[in-house]
Amino acid sequence: MLMKIITANSAGFCFGVKRAIKIALDAAVAGSIYSLGPLIHNPQEVERLAKLGVFQADSLDDLQGSSVIIRSHGVPPQVVEALQAKGCHIVDATCPFVKKAQSIAEKLQAETGCVVVVGDRNHPEVIGILGFLGENAMVLHSLEEAKKKEFPARVGVMSQTTQTMERFREIVDYIKTRVEEVVVYNTICRATAERQKEAAALAKQVDFMLVIGGKNSANTKKLADIARENGAETYTVETVDEIINIKNIIKKSNFSEELTVGVTAGASTPKWIIEEVTEKMKEDNVMEEKIMNEVEAEVNTAPEVEEEETMAASYAAFNKDFTVIRRGERLTGTIIKVTDSEVMVDIGGKSEGVIPRSEFTPAEAEHLTEIFHEGDEVEVIVVRKENEDGHPILSKRKVDVDIAWDKMAKAMEDGEVMEGKVVDVVKGGLLVDVGLKGFVPASLVEIGFANQLDAYKGTTIQAKIIECDKNHNKLILSRKAYLEEEKAKKHAQVFAEIEEGQTRHGVVQRITNFGAFIDLDGVDGLLHVSQMAWYRVNHPSEILNIGDEIDVYVLAVDRENEKISLGLKQLIPNPWSLVPDKYPVGAIVEAKVVRLATFGAFVQLEPGVEGLVHISQLAWGRVAKTEDAVQPGDIVKVKVLGFDLDSKKISLSIKETLDRPEPEEPPVASQKEVEEEAAYTPEEDVVTIGDMVNEDETN
Repeated sequence: MLMKIITANSAGFCFGVKRAIKIALDAAVAGSIYSLGPLIHNPQEVERLAKLGVFQADSLDDLQGSSVIIRSHGVPPQVVEALQAKGCHIVDATCPFVKKAQSIAEKLQAETGCVVVVGDRNHPEVIGILGFLGENAMVLHSLEEAKKKEFPARVGVMSQTTQTMERFREIVDYIKTRVEEVVVYNTICRATAERQKEAAALAKQVDFMLVIGGKNSANTKKLADIARENGAETYTVETVDEIINIKNIIKKSNFSEELTVGVTAGASTPKWIIEEVTEKMKEDNVMEEKIMNEVEAEVNTAPEVEEEETMAASYAAFNKDFTVIRRGERLTGTIIKVTDSEVMVDIGGKSEGVIPRSEFTPAEAEHLTEIFHEGDEVEVIVVRKENEDGHPILSKRKVDVDIAWDKMAKAMEDGEVMEGKVVDVVKGGLLVDVGLKGFVPASLVEIGFANQLDAYKGTTIQAKIIECDKNHNKLILSRKAYLEEEKAKKHAQVFAEIEEGQTRHGVVQRITNFGAFIDLDGVDGLLHVSQMAWYRVNHPSEILNIGDEIDVYVLAVDRENEKISLGLKQLIPNPWSLVPDKYPVGAIVEAKVVRLATFGAFVQLEPGVEGLVHISQLAWGRVAKTEDAVQPGDIVKVKVLGFDLDSKKISLSIKETLDRPEPEEPPVASQKEVEEEAAYTPEEDVVTIGDMVNEDETN
């Protein structure tokens, strides 16, 4: 059965998806970038992008301080705000058509107060649009859903950009019969409408329709539905591996000798997958055409068969002792002569082959007579069948390259780690010699962002092969993949060995408001700010810096959630346990006034140890207000009056460190006062009972 394949002109990436991928790859040159959810709805393309430094994050929790790309579907404004709060660098790749739809949504909300979105409520684009609407917004996927709803008098209607025009129109027409006023905005992408129209037309012309795209792609599902609605038997495939089943179904069908297959693809389907699928579909077709051409050729040349057979027999008899040499063939020969400029090899042909010096590796070319000897076997590739002297021109260097490519392919298959020297720094990455020259993109040099690529020149690095294409001379390496693998090994080892109560050495990796993350040989543990010291620490940066090497105490290990809690203060004595020795009763020490109260001043003897100087102990005289005697920040001498270790209290005195003032002298009396005092008799002031009685009588 011969097969004719017609591919739709608009199959594959739409403008918005192409733009998002370009923006993501451009951003990944500067370092790894993450998309919240898959960048596009095609797992194969997402996997390819991950190899180039564009990764998928499944939640906001994974994106602290990362570079984040807003995918073409867009996101609600609340998500952007959350990313900004996490300190993320945001790269916006929202499709311009989706951006316009978001703007229209905001406008419709202000105009009508109630907006209906025709589309799939679980689609990322619709979720993003809903972020611009009020709580009473509706999402309708079908006319049946619309008939179950009650609408206010005034409604705005818009659409998901990939919705079909027919569905949008029927829902709008129905809503118009149910409300007083409808404000309608057609936000369907023109390219989507054209793609759907083209799929419908193609489905009417062909026997089968093949829709290529991700199984989770709404766009792909719509195209398949449209093809079926227009009478074509339709199949959806995601990868080339699914084609065998489709071809078997087609072969069993009752179609004529020539079958027509239409091919279209969703907006998230890359060109390379479309080409893979169509080429696989054509394989049997090409073989049938080849067989037919060979049969036709035999028929056309039949009269000359006898003459050709005679000539072939004669040629075979002449050449029976010689190997037929073909250009590009790989052979094993025996060295018969070695000079400083070439090596002659017997490869079984009519003439000895010649390996010019230029067809050896540079190291071999310098020492031909030392490395190669008569009688040695050597593998070669035929570069030319004959030179002007009739000798085949051979190459050992190409064999070495062939062997190296085979080695690279095997190393990639086995996941082997390659070691090589960085020979050059070029735009966008490093050139590394691993037997062949491989390229390490800048985004795959480190787990994080590699700032100075020049620092790697001349160094030896380890990397894993992620792409090996001999035909296109393409060898892509990832040092990042090697580092991540090593990190995973260390991670597993640390969690296997770490236990509560251990003391571990680590490096301060990150500092946040609530604590510091400590790298424990590949695993991060959290040192909370409350566990850093025996006294209050306002911010971790008061005692730690990024890069500090410290010993920490393991407080808890949560293997299920892979979390480690650490402490620092547990490795140093509690300062209160040393108070009796350092601050005995009666000791006089210097202290710093830290805060004031109406009843006295709190002073710090050392970090973590504070005591109270009661207002009565601030000075020998009366102190009306604490601030009249001391101010925060003052350095004062205090005497230890007593302490209570259980309550962590120390009573202190400032006045006890000061000299007690002498009592004041009584005032000196005047001469008159002295004379009056001398003449004074106590009896003069005595009042008798008789006096009191007489006084009463008088009154």
